[in-house]
Amino acid sequence: MHIYTASTMALLALSAHLLFQDQYEASLAAMLLAMVIDSTDGMLARRVDIKAALPEFDGRRMDDVIDYVSYVFLPVIFLLRTDMLLQPAVLWATVPLMASVFGFGQTNAKLDEEGFFVGFPSYWNIVVFYCYVFALPPWLNTLIIVVLAVLIFVPMRYMYITRLSSHKWLNYSLTLIWGVLIGAVLTATGQLRSTFLMLSLVFPVYYLAGSFLLDRRARHRAELKPSLGRS
Repeated sequence: MHIYTASTMALLALSAHLLFQDQYEASLAAMLLAMVIDSTDGMLARRVDIKAALPEFDGRRMDDVIDYVSYVFLPVIFLLRTDMLLQPAVLWATVPLMASVFGFGQTNAKLDEEGFFVGFPSYWNIVVFYCYVFALPPWLNTLIIVVLAVLIFVPMRYMYITRLSSHKWLNYSLTLIWGVLIGAVLTATGQLRSTFLMLSLVFPVYYLAGSFLLDRRARHRAELKPSLGRS
């Protein structure tokens, strides 16, 4: 199982190679394909109880290292390579890199038992994908990057799809459909590509709206507990 997780690095190396060959959409495809491994390795590891089989190896630590390269470092390099940021680009690129370092370092960044991330979960690869395919201007890309970097430090809950127990099959199904649409966007052309792109936005909207709703419910329950304790 750990080899399966580590194989993500091969896809990331391929993505970086394609990026520096100016094959940008192929680079994005490899980068986003790495998400498939990340989305499935945890479930498979829990199914085979890999921690009991290899107690001396910290798979979660390895996963965090890979996630930083996959979700943060490589997407930021993509931003720099494709001139998607305002000048000085390196300065603006440092913003998500540093924000995510602190985000990854938070002890409560993942509420595994509840099924949430706390703060924007550094999905920079997805952000970069949409900024690129919509051909947004550098000033808007930079603004989006800065706002999302700030949101890493705002303690709002975001759905951790593979750990969230409620509406599990709906979440899995929508994620799968979204992945297929993303692949279609990167392979289709013309009006068909535009159609797939617009349809793919349904999932990010659902994800953000669902996260906001669940966060409000969790905060409401937390506010009720002290009142119930006094009654």
